[in-house]
Amino acid sequence: MNEENKNNHLKIGELPDLRVLHVDSLMFHEDPDEGRLLNLVNRLGAEGILKNPPIVAVADHGRRFIILDGANRVTALKKLKYENIPVQVVHPDDPGLEIRCWHHAVEKLGPDYFLHHISGMTEIRLQKTEPAQAARNSDDSECNPEHARDGYLCQFLFENGETYAAYNGGDLLDQLSHLKKLTDLYLDTGNSDRVSYANFEHLKINYPEFRTLITFRRFCIDEVEKIVLAGRKLPAGITRVLLPKRALGLNIRLEFLKSDLTLDEKNRWLTEMIHKMVLAKAIRFYQEPTFRFDE
Repeated sequence: MNEENKNNHLKIGELPDLRVLHVDSLMFHEDPDEGRLLNLVNRLGAEGILKNPPIVAVADHGRRFIILDGANRVTALKKLKYENIPVQVVHPDDPGLEIRCWHHAVEKLGPDYFLHHISGMTEIRLQKTEPAQAARNSDDSECNPEHARDGYLCQFLFENGETYAAYNGGDLLDQLSHLKKLTDLYLDTGNSDRVSYANFEHLKINYPEFRTLITFRRFCIDEVEKIVLAGRKLPAGITRVLLPKRALGLNIRLEFLKSDLTLDEKNRWLTEMIHKMVLAKAIRFYQEPTFRFDE
């Protein structure tokens, strides 16, 4: 969608769709990040406040919802025995909704490590790529049907300048299985982080032992829904959700979620809380890209 149409679609006065849903209606599209989960459980348990609601998309004819952003928050709340969770609801056909990709910056693990382990994965084909093709592979500005057709999984950009693309010729769920094999090589080592940029100079400043950048193909929303309804999940930290409006700083006290109120009553309480914030002129809309320093 071009910028003019996006701006026409975006109605500033309309607040995000915020609801309280039962946890059983929520479906994960990605694994939680175990490296971040324990700290989040401890923080939510100590503070008793949910700052930012997870983002969920309507699925299964409105009977269930796919967690697009917030797998760690939902998992942490489930571990703390919360059955009702405040969320922001979006619709898959919203023209302002985009699912793009994070890159993974990996420290300490370089070409020797990855090429050795991948060489033993007989169903994955590695192909050395030239800079122009590498740039196209890393472009997630739109869904590329060639990537799905060709079985493109991800790309390894090493600090020595070499780049390799990984392929598997199976269907979507086969590709998912092999992608998980690749991310299992590093996700649990504590050596990786999600980033949205690919500038090696900046990566080396922010990650002193940087060795490898891994970029992924973009998954379209219908592919994400197909994965979830098949009972499968993407590896942690690949999808990056862009919204025309995202609710931040809601600061809901979690004790209210464990009250004896019915789900309908909790939703009425949430609506009243937001209405009071509107009357107090406590809600601000920022259309420009924003950095949060309190996560």
